[in-house]
Amino acid sequence: MQFSPGRPLVSVILPSFNHAAFVNEAVQSVLDQTFRDFELIVVDDGSSDGTADIVASIRDPRLTLIRLSENRAVHARNLALSRARGQYVAFQNSDDIWVPAKLAAQLEAMESASHYIACFTAAEIVDKNGRPASDTWASGIFTTVNRSATNWLQHFFDAGNCLPLPSAIARRSEVIGLGAFRPSFVQLGDMDLWIRLAALGEFFILAEPLTKIRIMEGANLSTPSLRGHRQAQIEFATVLERYTESPILEQLDRIFPDLAKTPASGAKKIALALRAWGRNGAYSLFADRTVARVMENMHERADAIAVHGTEFIHTFLDRRCESEFIQHRAGKPHSGGIFARCRGILGW
Repeated sequence: MQFSPGRPLVSVILPSFNHAAFVNEAVQSVLDQTFRDFELIVVDDGSSDGTADIVASIRDPRLTLIRLSENRAVHARNLALSRARGQYVAFQNSDDIWVPAKLAAQLEAMESASHYIACFTAAEIVDKNGRPASDTWASGIFTTVNRSATNWLQHFFDAGNCLPLPSAIARRSEVIGLGAFRPSFVQLGDMDLWIRLAALGEFFILAEPLTKIRIMEGANLSTPSLRGHRQAQIEFATVLERYTESPILEQLDRIFPDLAKTPASGAKKIALALRAWGRNGAYSLFADRTVARVMENMHERADAIAVHGTEFIHTFLDRRCESEFIQHRAGKPHSGGIFARCRGILGW
């Protein structure tokens, strides 16, 4: 399909920040797609290294460049979404690479089944030179396993994120209807979006590695660090709160078959908090916030006590007195495990 000057079928959103060495390749990998009916919106988020000038030098009628004077003054992806016109929206990073057949393959999958709300591809990890890299913190994180939406929701809660943002395509109206990206998030904005999308429809993952994720130790925002680890814990605890909101709250019995079956919202939330309390870090923070909110709601507190008794209240008070909880110990950054999986591949 060729590009037409009217409304494009796909809007591709690419935020950039100080990626002068890679942005040309990232942009060109979008423009070189075999499927051509798209617009590419690049939002340069206050780069100081000439990134925006490189993008501006690329001549293509499908490309729109938005220059922001200050970094993080607005949320770059949400700004681009507000300007997007396509039926579908896809996300690229300013240092990653798309294989030419990526969009065509994903659109074929999305158009073939109306119950697919988003489509992803397998990802190949590459180094700063674009060569395959096998020994990085991200190796083995991304999955090609297809699951039901219910199983995805359980997986996100228990194991974190394994779907890279630059491999994703979704229907724009649904992304915007869900509120797009959480503006306060730096690391887990993509996972937060996947959870909300999975509550509405099914995902499909193409087994072909049509997305190349560039991993540069010490250079990517998502590279493991103590600061990033602490930030990821706080964001992950907030992401988990999506499970106490509608429409996911009403689906908890199916997502977590081991939970106590109850129609009462307060009792459901406490059951999930008790499930999380057995784990440290973000899970403890999520459980504390959840129990506190139930205790502050007269009706939810009553229906929670009717199912669980008052023990959860005493546990809540006791845990708040523990030094480990007060300190919210982050520990050393992980090279793998859940917080490596929880880091979003956001690119800037």
